[in-house]
Amino acid sequence: MPNITTLRDWDFLLLKRYSPQYLKTEDECSLCTYGPCKIDEKRKGVCGIGLKAHLSRMSLFTAVTGAAGHASLAETITSELIERFGKDYPLELNGEPVQTPLIRLICGIKPKVLSDMKKVTSYINREITALLSVLNMGQEGDWMDFESKTLHAGMLDNLSLEVIDMAQIATFKFPSNSPDTPLQNSEFGVQSSEFRNPAILCIGHNSITGIEIMQYLDENNLSGKIDLYGLCCMATDMSRTPKGGVKIAGNQRDQLKFIKSGIANVIVLDSQCVRTDILHHASKMGIPVIATNPESCLGLPDRTGDETEKIVDDLLSQREAGVLIFDKKKIAQVAVETILNRKQKTEDRRQKTEVNKNYKIRVGRGAISDIEIKNVAPPIVMGEIPGIIGFLGCPNYFPHPDPLPQGERGDGLLEMARALIDRDYIVTSGGCTAIDLAEVDTDGKSLYEETNGRFDAGGFANLGSCVSASHLLGAAIKIASVMLHRPIDGNYKEIADYILNRVGVVIIIWGPMSQKAYATATGANRLGIPVIFGSKGERYGRMLEGNNSCGWEVTDMRNKREVFAGPTPAHLMTTADSPSEALTLTAKLCMRPNDTSKGRQTKLKNYIELDKLFSGNSLPDDIHLFIRTKYDIPPKYEDSVYDKLKEMGWKPVWIPDPTLINNHK
Repeated sequence: MPNITTLRDWDFLLLKRYSPQYLKTEDECSLCTYGPCKIDEKRKGVCGIGLKAHLSRMSLFTAVTGAAGHASLAETITSELIERFGKDYPLELNGEPVQTPLIRLICGIKPKVLSDMKKVTSYINREITALLSVLNMGQEGDWMDFESKTLHAGMLDNLSLEVIDMAQIATFKFPSNSPDTPLQNSEFGVQSSEFRNPAILCIGHNSITGIEIMQYLDENNLSGKIDLYGLCCMATDMSRTPKGGVKIAGNQRDQLKFIKSGIANVIVLDSQCVRTDILHHASKMGIPVIATNPESCLGLPDRTGDETEKIVDDLLSQREAGVLIFDKKKIAQVAVETILNRKQKTEDRRQKTEVNKNYKIRVGRGAISDIEIKNVAPPIVMGEIPGIIGFLGCPNYFPHPDPLPQGERGDGLLEMARALIDRDYIVTSGGCTAIDLAEVDTDGKSLYEETNGRFDAGGFANLGSCVSASHLLGAAIKIASVMLHRPIDGNYKEIADYILNRVGVVIIIWGPMSQKAYATATGANRLGIPVIFGSKGERYGRMLEGNNSCGWEVTDMRNKREVFAGPTPAHLMTTADSPSEALTLTAKLCMRPNDTSKGRQTKLKNYIELDKLFSGNSLPDDIHLFIRTKYDIPPKYEDSVYDKLKEMGWKPVWIPDPTLINNHK
C-alpha cells in the first residue's frame, strides 16, 4: 500500500515529460495569517513559497478535496453495507468473486468479504490525512513534490471508486461483466402537468438511501401508486437494481428544472453534487426536504430520534421546511407517509410547463469481463483497434458552435461519441455524461438503442455512475496484465508504464465541474491514461502537456538503448475548445510507441481525417512526428504524406519495445 512517496520516482518520470502548465501568472494566497500574499514570478509569499510551488499546492488542494469526497462515500457505503449484510458477506456475483484490479494493483490484496474493504478505506483515509498535512503552512516547498502528491491523491480517488462500486455490485447484485443490460425509458419528456402519481425525488450519490425507499414502496404495494425519481449518480445506480423501479429524471444540471416543475412531492438528499440552495427553491414550491447525510445537513433539525408520525405532521403542516434523518428505514417511512397523508392534490402544485428532456439509457453494465478483455487486448496493444475512449464526468458544457457534420447540439457530445463509434473505437460512458448521451435524438432513438453494449470495436458500453470510471481504469490494467504476463498485485509502476506505452486509452471529461472530476482525471494520469477536458477544464488552473520538441525518448527493452518514440501520447491532461478539436486530440492521444505499422496506419488515418474537420488542413502540422517508417503511412494519403516528410527532412526511426523504467526482468 504505497505511501505519499513510494511512487515518487514514477511520478517524476511523468512530470519530466509532461511538465505542468499553470494557467495563472500571479495569485493571492490566504492559507495562513501571514497573508494575504500576492505571489508572482518575482514575489514570494511571506512563508517563502514561490509562484510555481504555490500553484502546484493549489493543484493538490483541488485533487485531495475531490479524493476526500469519494473516500468519504467509500467509507460510508462500506460501513452501511456491513451493518446491513454483515462483515463476512462475500464479495461475489453469480458465485464468482468480484474483480478488483485497482485494489489489487495499489493495495496488493484480493478482498473476499465486505470487511476486507475496510482495510482499503483505512489505507485511503490514512493517506488523505497525510496529504492534507502537506497543505499546511511550512511543509512542502517544491512544485514537483507537490505534483507527485497530487497524482497520489488522484490514485486514492480511483481506488475509492472501485471500493464503492464493487461493494454495491456484490451486495445489491448490480450488473457486472454484463454487456446486455436492458434499456430504460425516462418519462421526463412530457408536460409536467400530465404526471398523475405523487413522486419522491432522490438526489445524491449514496444508492443505499434510494434503494431503501424502493424496497419500502415494494413491500407496501405502493410501487404503482408513488413514483420514485432520481437525479445524478443515485439515479444511475438505483436503476441497476434487479427489480428497477426508479425513473431517471436527469443529471446534476437538471436539479432546479425538476424542482420548479413541481413533479416532486418530497425531495430526499444525500451527499455530493447537491445544489446548496436546494432547500430555498424547494420551500418556494412547498416541497418538504429530507436531508440524510452528515456532510450535507443544510441547517435542518436532526429528527432521527423522533417518531415518524410527529415528523410527518411537522412536514405536512409546514412547521418544518425540511428535516435531517440518518436512519435509512425512517427516511423511507417519512418520505412515503408524508405523501400518503398529504391533503392537497398532486396536480395543484405542478407547473404547466414543458420539461424538454427525454432519455433512453442502457443500464450501467459494471466491470468488463475477462473474456472481453482477452478478445480486445492484442488488437488494442498492437493498435488495430484504434483506442478505448471513456466519456465521463459532469454536465458543465460551453455551448460552442459545432463544426461537425450534422451537428445540432451545442455541446457536440453525441456527435463526438458517434464519430468515434463509427471509426471502430471502443467507446464507454459513465456518470452524468452517460445520461446526456442517452438523450433521444431527432430520429426518435438514443445512441444506446443504435449500438450494442459490448466492450469491443464499435461498441458503446455504459459502465454506470461516476464511480464506474474505475471499470475503465480496471480494463486498462487487465489488458496490461494479459499482454505483459505479469501479476498486477502491488505492481503499480510496471503496469502504469505498460499502459502509457502500449494501451491506447483516452478519457474525455467534456463538462468538468467538481473537484472529484479533477481527482479522478489526475489518478488516470498517474496510470498513464491521458484526459481531455472541455474548455472549462482550464479553470482547474493546471494541465499536464508535453513539448513536441523534446523528451520523447523511451528505452528499447531489447537492447536497452534510448529511442525516439514521438509524442505518444502527446499530453496527459489537456483541454479542447470544440468537439472537432477534441476528436483530433483523441485520435492523437491514442497513439502509443508500441503500435504496429498496421495499427499506426489506422490511427494516423483517423488523425488526418479528424484534424481536417478541425483545422481544414490537408494534413496535421505535426504528422511527421508520428511516422516511424514508411510502412506507418496510410495508403490513402501516401503521396501527400511523402511530400510533407520531404519538406520536414524526416528520417525513419526504430520501432522500440518501449519502457520508461528499467527494472523489467
